Amino acid sequence: MNRKTLKIATLGVIIAFSAILLYYTQSLNTEIDYGDITIEQAKFLIESKPSLIILDVRTQEEYDSDHIEGAILIPVDELEGRLDELSKNDELLVYCQTGNRSTNAVNILQANGFTKIFHMNDGITGWIQAGSQITTMSFS
Repeated sequence: MNRKTLKIATLGVIIAFSAILLYYTQSLNTEIDYGDITIEQAKFLIESKPSLIILDVRTQEEYDSDHIEGAILIPVDELEGRLDELSKNDELLVYCQTGNRSTNAVNILQANGFTKIFHMNDGITGWIQAGSQITTMSFS
């Protein structure tokens, strides 16, 4: 190999390495914006933010059947009357079965001044399909 070929090859390796480094640096960005999030993002938030409030807005029966570990239950139909149980400073992860009721819950929360809301719009159905850990509660 002559010097010119070696310089070109070295430059190519440097460019390729830089591109790979840039890709991995961007993929390591762990900041997740408020709003609709994926199941994977929800799982990451639960694991990385111990102060995150996980809010299940389904019925008691649905919650008893299965729910995300650590979730608190406030059914969407009761949410407006129970807002004092939540703090506007809390980061909230809101979910329901498939995303419909949680969309309503997000609207209620936003209308009442809550701004730090993550919405798991695929609901517990998506969570289960993704194989994420759920807690099953059984009451005798």
